[in-house]
Amino acid sequence: MKTNVNLEDLKIAYSAKNNQELKFTYFIFCILQFPRLLKLLTACATGIINYRLPLQFFIKKTIFKLFCSGETLDDAFRVIKKLDNYKVLSVLDYVSEGEKNQVAYTKNTDIITSNIVRLGKESPGNFVSVKISGLEDPAFLEKINGREIPVELSDKMRFEKLVERIDHICSTAAKSNVVIFIDAEDRCMQDVLDKITEQMMETYNKKYAVVFNTLQMYLNDRLEYLNFLVKEAKEKKYISGVKLVRGAYVEKERAAAAAKNKPSPVFDTKAETDASFDAAVEVCLKNHSVIDTCVASHNAKSILWAIECIEKHQVPDAYHKVRFSQLYGMSDNLSFNLAAAGYNTSKYLPYGEIKKAIPYLIRRAEENSSISGQMVGELTRLKNEIYRRKEAIK
Repeated sequence: MKTNVNLEDLKIAYSAKNNQELKFTYFIFCILQFPRLLKLLTACATGIINYRLPLQFFIKKTIFKLFCSGETLDDAFRVIKKLDNYKVLSVLDYVSEGEKNQVAYTKNTDIITSNIVRLGKESPGNFVSVKISGLEDPAFLEKINGREIPVELSDKMRFEKLVERIDHICSTAAKSNVVIFIDAEDRCMQDVLDKITEQMMETYNKKYAVVFNTLQMYLNDRLEYLNFLVKEAKEKKYISGVKLVRGAYVEKERAAAAAKNKPSPVFDTKAETDASFDAAVEVCLKNHSVIDTCVASHNAKSILWAIECIEKHQVPDAYHKVRFSQLYGMSDNLSFNLAAAGYNTSKYLPYGEIKKAIPYLIRRAEENSSISGQMVGELTRLKNEIYRRKEAIK
């Protein structure tokens, strides 16, 4: 495994894109940097959801094409196999947001488990992402949030049904040798999700982490919680799976806290979040005997810090103990260069019907437009690679 990783090798970064795909990606990122054009895209997406406007084709040919792997599982598997040619793994995610009925939750559970089985058979080594708010109503999760089992009989039975769904998913993953990442949610429901995920980790993470919990490090209590996970894993003799992200709902969390006259659960500054994230990376890698880690970041400094910590703490079998991950359609310079250097690296790969994917797509578009430094970096790299290819054929 190389220690000096060049994360800016553009030839490697865009090796999976032909000239047309490269120019298309550049075009979409150009759109995202203009507020009016972004507002138009968002309005089209919202119109599809709220007013059933026939604008799916427009969305499909723009942000959906860049940030999602397709509408069907077969579409996603074609992307998985393409990425595999470049040693980049995939985190398969069936996108289904906004459905709020028991029939949909059962259907989503069945789809996720069947995806796990197929992935284990056809593309071993890849991962599956699970969003628990796709298996139960977020309003119910907020209602029962806490670390205790609900008291009311109806709530208790509903909670037990949710745990049954998640256990079925985790059991299927263990049998199929597929690792799953439990996604993070809004802070108002995170405690109950933590409790369920801990239960799954204790059951299934005996030799290695089958189940990962996701920690959003912009939350000011997550370092304390991470230390709790380390302690629990040591005492109960299992491996904690920890996926580290910075977090994507800063303004939403602040507004929710203000509406309830509560202190904000997120740090006041990005610098504090960065420090929290990097501290968490070291806690995880220092405790590699009881922690399997996924560093899910688009921040090159944090990636290099994680690599430094791998060496500093002499992490054995680092390819399986430490994973890196980025979103599909973003930061190819990180993903492809890390993979080329021998690190376990994946792309988060959502797929599903366009209408169901729209909340995810809006988040991606707004997230890219709000991080000006990242947007400039993406555009600069794409522009330089387009120019490099033109010069190469002269």
